[in-house]
Amino acid sequence: MHKFPLIEPLWWVELLKKWQDIQTKYWWISDLAPIFADIFVIIYPVFLICVYFHAILRRKKMQKQWALFVFFSTFLSVFINIWIQCFFLKERPIVALSQIDAEETLLHSVLPSSSFPSDHAVVSMSFAIAVLVRWIYSKKKFFVWSWVVLILVALLMTSCRILTMVHRPTDILAWICLWMVVPCALIIRPIRTFVIGYFANPIIRLEEWIVDKVFGFR
Repeated sequence: MHKFPLIEPLWWVELLKKWQDIQTKYWWISDLAPIFADIFVIIYPVFLICVYFHAILRRKKMQKQWALFVFFSTFLSVFINIWIQCFFLKERPIVALSQIDAEETLLHSVLPSSSFPSDHAVVSMSFAIAVLVRWIYSKKKFFVWSWVVLILVALLMTSCRILTMVHRPTDILAWICLWMVVPCALIIRPIRTFVIGYFANPIIRLEEWIVDKVFGFR
């Protein structure tokens, strides 16, 4: 498949070099940025698992539905993002500046060849917006505070991915349509009803059958 090459403005190269100088000057930035660029991804599945297990213990079917709604919103956003990546070719900054060979380290060897748009940005922000939508409907403080934490984590993680030269700001900003449109579109009543009826509820019924058979818990 033919991909459309994307070229970053020259000012971005100069900015990257300045950031590289900052990392050289402050060792703690260069040490922590790679960790914070990826480690927060584990927060999202842990958050959903905890919310779902809490719903099992408290017998709250609606909470289960919303946990699965958040998962589906994030999954669909990532799926669309990966599809978009098939049409664009944009070298990662660390490769474009000849700082490292894309196959030189384990991390960069498994990265997609194109950095546009950012998967991490789509996951983090779509997840946060879906949780915000949950709060709008439930008005429970837990979800609004969760949304605040998730937004801060998303900003920190995406900033660190720029500092580690895995992405440019334009790669991060490219998900604006995805993280806004997908969760908000799924919350429209007919679409939400379809997602919950044909995706969430079958999973919930399967989960309840397994829990009942294994633990005798109703």
